[in-house]
Amino acid sequence: MTGIELLQMIKNNEVEEGTEIDVLRVNEESCCFDVVAKLKYNNNDLFWSPGTFRSSMLWDNDYLFEIVESKEVPNKITGVFQYSRLPSYFRDEETINSVNCNFEQHQKAINELIYAVNYLLDTQNKG
Repeated sequence: MTGIELLQMIKNNEVEEGTEIDVLRVNEESCCFDVVAKLKYNNNDLFWSPGTFRSSMLWDNDYLFEIVESKEVPNKITGVFQYSRLPSYFRDEETINSVNCNFEQHQKAINELIYAVNYLLDTQNKG
């Protein structure tokens, strides 16, 4: 596809997050295409390694664009985990306090894990 067609697909939300795109140029000596750059589509933006691609290639007829694969980006974990505390009608107050304390420690550890996973997903999705 041409660069203009690629941009139109992006505009129409037809390109998924994490999609990799090869930039091809005709190699006249071997009558085939050479991959001259690799793009990655994330957060409505195209990313590439410095020095491999210029935006002018998008409207240059010497270049073609090929979608290599679409990688679905994992969604963030929504919300935090919360245990239900033991009701106060239990008679043994020491047991209630002990169990509730353990619940709170587990809840805190699980929430810290959720925040860490979301942070990693954010950094991965930025290219």
